Amino acid sequence: MTEAPAQARPMSAQDALWLTMDRPNNLMVIDGVMLFDACPDWDALLQAIEARVIDRFPVFRSRALHSDRGWVWEADPGFALERHVRRVQLPEPAGMAALEQYVSEQRARPLDRDRPLWDITLVDRVVLEDGQDGSALVCRFHHAIADGVRLTQVMLSLCDTTDPHVAAMVARTGPSGGPAGIAAGIASATGEAVVDAARAVARGATTLARDTWRALGTGAEIWSEVVRSPGRLVDAFEAIGLDNRFANTTASVAKLALRGSTVRTVWSGTPGLRKSVAWSPGISLDDVKRVGHEHGASVNDVLLTAVAGGLRRYLHARGVDDVDEIEWMVPVNLVPIAENLPEDLGNFFALVMAVLPLDPGDPVERLQRTRARMDRIKRSEEPIITFGVQRGISAAPRPVSTALTDFFANKAVGVLTNVPGPRARLTFAGVGVRQVIGFAPSSGDQPMTCTVFSYAGSVTVGFATDAALVPDPRELVEGTLAEIEALVGMSS
Repeated sequence: MTEAPAQARPMSAQDALWLTMDRPNNLMVIDGVMLFDACPDWDALLQAIEARVIDRFPVFRSRALHSDRGWVWEADPGFALERHVRRVQLPEPAGMAALEQYVSEQRARPLDRDRPLWDITLVDRVVLEDGQDGSALVCRFHHAIADGVRLTQVMLSLCDTTDPHVAAMVARTGPSGGPAGIAAGIASATGEAVVDAARAVARGATTLARDTWRALGTGAEIWSEVVRSPGRLVDAFEAIGLDNRFANTTASVAKLALRGSTVRTVWSGTPGLRKSVAWSPGISLDDVKRVGHEHGASVNDVLLTAVAGGLRRYLHARGVDDVDEIEWMVPVNLVPIAENLPEDLGNFFALVMAVLPLDPGDPVERLQRTRARMDRIKRSEEPIITFGVQRGISAAPRPVSTALTDFFANKAVGVLTNVPGPRARLTFAGVGVRQVIGFAPSSGDQPMTCTVFSYAGSVTVGFATDAALVPDPRELVEGTLAEIEALVGMSS
């Protein structure tokens, strides 16, 4: 085993878990795309990356090393920006389909473990949806660096806005700029994504996780007690004196552990090496808000209902009409955003299970069912409890943590992420940012991941899939768009 360099920084167990989960057929890499109205100046692009990412976060100059002290971050002695930032030009005419194909190919490409675990590519020329010549920035960050919320902050911190009243995850030009301005904007922009008890979680999650895992045991005992007898979760939480609300939440978490794998259907199987992605044009956020207001639902409820409807259409087109619900893993941030962007970034989130109804066929009725299920999660401490379980898994021996990760991952079709981004248009190196989308990794045998990203008054829905199990994610996108149109059409 390699001896850790004296200046190496220890990696947290939660961050290191993502390195051990890396597999050729499901890489633990978060992929982000920003579309621009034109092509930014190359030198300005390099300066922005150096000043706002490299100089601010040492992890972007560090490589992951497995040493006698476990996983550590070691400064890369050969670090050079040109190894991580490049530009390409796709064969012309390069439209959105060509860009999606390029991102699909990148999503299947592992990052070099001998270097810092990220890269950024400028795609010089892309014909946008309206026929205008634009460009795109494709960002790839390993999940060991940070979770999706923080990496979205990192990506958008490359951008600017001239409006001091705009709540945006960006640097501000003028006197209000700097880290304080960035933090304040991020907090305002993403407040809806933070659970109500976030500050309490930040104070108590570590203790809860420690006590929880002490009650559950470690190593081989974890495997035998959680996987073979997951009902013991309830006993463990009762033993550490949780109140009724926690106890009720624990029951739902235990049900998750007791559930079998996600329903086997046309997309089930072992993922391969090839990946595929597709995303929608911008959808009017005002239309989505109007639907939610009319039916007493949130924007999130409306969009989740549409995603579930898109999956329903996909299955029915293949003669599958006996699947009435689909489980997704939904990331929930556990620390207030403004207080959660330290130099070393890191992962601090929980994955909760959202079981989305595919029936009834009427989208308004399905919206009401979705709203009720999401309200239950919002009123529970399920994110705190699942974070405790995740911490225990990350601290377990590698064979155990890998087995448990697959055990829980295979209960869901994939990861469903809803990102409330900046509310007004941004610029990057002097050009307008047209659209933003990103994709979480899939784990275990999950065939897909879905992202809903709101930005500047519009919403983008995207799917990233295994190319063998779900060869055409465009069909999922189109089905989701049709569901949104149906909901809008049924509203006044």
